[in-house]
Amino acid sequence: MRSKILYGFMIAFILCLSLYEAPSASAASAEEEVLQVENNWIKAFNAMDFGLMSSLYLRADKTSSFPPNDLLYQGWDTITAMLKINFQSPAGTLAWTLHNPQITMLPDNTAILTGYHIVISTDPKTNAQTVDQLRVTRVMQKIDGKWLIVHDHGSGLPVK
Repeated sequence: MRSKILYGFMIAFILCLSLYEAPSASAASAEEEVLQVENNWIKAFNAMDFGLMSSLYLRADKTSSFPPNDLLYQGWDTITAMLKINFQSPAGTLAWTLHNPQITMLPDNTAILTGYHIVISTDPKTNAQTVDQLRVTRVMQKIDGKWLIVHDHGSGLPVK
């Protein structure tokens, strides 16, 4: 009898311990949260939604951006000016997609996302399309519970 009680207690203890250690099914992993920031970045560009785009970046002097075929932009005010220039296309003329995303988690709530974008541009007058492929690297930090882009870099894929 005593061994049955002890056995039952051990089973209950192990069950409680395993439930305590198991992550919540509804909680997104840090990698999923970082990927969601990138998906929101794509959504913002596809919709030409400057408000959404600007909400994804840390608004600080240390924030930087190195867009394809352009200069390094340092500081939130400079990045804002660059983004406004890029947001002059009519909504729906650009279709961005993300491919092969890789996320590397670093200490201090920092993550690096790498991958590549395929960008299809459609001329609104002729409906002619051009396709570009860009490598992308984003450095993100979780600040006050929110993942924000602190640096991004893009470059064209080499033409074979």
